[in-house]
Amino acid sequence: MELFLQKRFATHKRYSSEGSEALLVALNALIAAASEGENGIENVVLGMPHRGRLATLVALNDYPLRNLLYKVAGGNDIPEEVRDRIDDIPTHIAVSNTKKYSTETGSLKSKNNKVTVSMLHNPSHLEAQNAISMGKTRAKMDDFGGHKPVLNI
Repeated sequence: MELFLQKRFATHKRYSSEGSEALLVALNALIAAASEGENGIENVVLGMPHRGRLATLVALNDYPLRNLLYKVAGGNDIPEEVRDRIDDIPTHIAVSNTKKYSTETGSLKSKNNKVTVSMLHNPSHLEAQNAISMGKTRAKMDDFGGHKPVLNI
């Protein structure tokens, strides 16, 4: 994806996703392992900086590549009358998606576990992201009455 963005949008400011391939594998493995068993997690809150975010949106959260390229090209889904108050650049996109994760490696076979992964907006201040994801995680736990664990990454 990075090569495509580099060729198609050569002068557009973006953050490299190079090296995020290992991050994607690690996140998938972490979520799959945490969702195993009867007491496995069903919800993940993912706070993430700009670097590697676009690849994670598409690969981990199944964000449609078509929608991402529309935003990178300058498209905007927000009405013009409020556009001056809202930032809608691709590196700030938030998405929530439920999909199945599985740890099928070698003889270890687990059932496919449905997990909802919520990737939060990036506030552009990388230090602030941790507090935001912790707050969202706590809010989700409170919504479930404290009976369901929520993983904060």
